Amino acid sequence: MPLCVPYNRAAKYGTSFIGTFYYDDPSDMHQLDNVRKMVSNMNKDLKIANKDYQFYVKCQGRLGKNNPNAWKYKRGGTYGPNAGSIRLSDATRVDAYIYRRNPW
Repeated sequence: MPLCVPYNRAAKYGTSFIGTFYYDDPSDMHQLDNVRKMVSNMNKDLKIANKDYQFYVKCQGRLGKNNPNAWKYKRGGTYGPNAGSIRLSDATRVDAYIYRRNPW
């Protein structure tokens, strides 16, 4: 999966969207690990340059089709329909975003 975001996807997800990574695909997990290392190295360089901001990778879990954990997020489930976000342990794929960390 390429890390470049096509224009129409950027308009839908925002400019921070990196891509969708599937847990069952080793190459996707390797790319996600590379993105995290890249952000970590960038933060080290920013610290050396005495910048007062950093970046982080946010992984938002997605249930996917026929997920056996979907019942947890429905009415009467463990977390209910107002859970807010899908736990990464229950997700089959994740959407990755890069955000700027607040400097407080």
